[in-house]
Amino acid sequence: MNPTTKKLWIHSASASVVAVFLSLFGYALNHTGLNEGVFLLVPFCTGLAVAFMSKGRMVVAITAMTSLLLSLGVLLFAGFEGIGCVVMAFPILFVGIGLGAWVGFLIGKRFIHQYGNITVLAVCVGLMSLVGWTNKEMEDPESLIVRTSFDFYAPMDRVWSSVTESGTIDGDDSGLRALGLPIPYKCTLDDGGNRICYFDEGQMRQKVTKSDYGESFEVDIVESFEVRHWLAFERAGYEFIQHEDHVEVIRTDEIVSTLRPRWYWSWFEEQCVRMEHRYVMASMKRQAEQGSAPNPLPAE
Repeated sequence: MNPTTKKLWIHSASASVVAVFLSLFGYALNHTGLNEGVFLLVPFCTGLAVAFMSKGRMVVAITAMTSLLLSLGVLLFAGFEGIGCVVMAFPILFVGIGLGAWVGFLIGKRFIHQYGNITVLAVCVGLMSLVGWTNKEMEDPESLIVRTSFDFYAPMDRVWSSVTESGTIDGDDSGLRALGLPIPYKCTLDDGGNRICYFDEGQMRQKVTKSDYGESFEVDIVESFEVRHWLAFERAGYEFIQHEDHVEVIRTDEIVSTLRPRWYWSWFEEQCVRMEHRYVMASMKRQAEQGSAPNPLPAE
């Protein structure tokens, strides 16, 4: 490697380190709200800084990607974010840092010649600080309705019992664990209309608000462990539709979330809730079709 190339890559490595610290600084300022500041402004400013501190299109691209991966790695291994959050956030962060690097590459030479690298970094830090200061509080949560349908090939009485009482819940939970999603392992229902679902992380207490045999079963979430500090479950319900040879069960959940931008995160949240639905309802379906009554383990 000739001295010029070596110097270029050393400069790129230094730029990556600075960019990582810049992105982590932006995260620290804005992570309470988890809105456009974190997912759009911070990566964009980081991309700008990378482009201003690097030379050459290829070096800018490599440095931007290295900075993004290193930043996410720090957040993941330090325990600030889970693997699921990192995977879901990667596309929007990738676009943000790529756009910032592209803009920075286009205007970098003229801007740096006039103002210098230090001024560029100061502007980026100033923007992140301003947005972080104005977004200290989480925004009002927005609701999202998620529905999933399952066909149960069993008599209505067994379907109703397996859904409302649930008992032991089991199955292939590898996908849920890989994304760090909460996994229920049993639910109980008492005569007073109190339903409790147990997770490794804690309990979710529910109050039955409607129980119309063979038609619908609805609950309100009255107390729950913290699923995520930006997300909570509000209510859930099941609708039963009798067909000629099976019972169609439609699970509906209402969640509230403060993640922004909603046009990006609502799809991911819906898919995660659907994964939970499929896991739970597959266990209920097996119980109903095998003719086994729910096995409510002793309450803890």
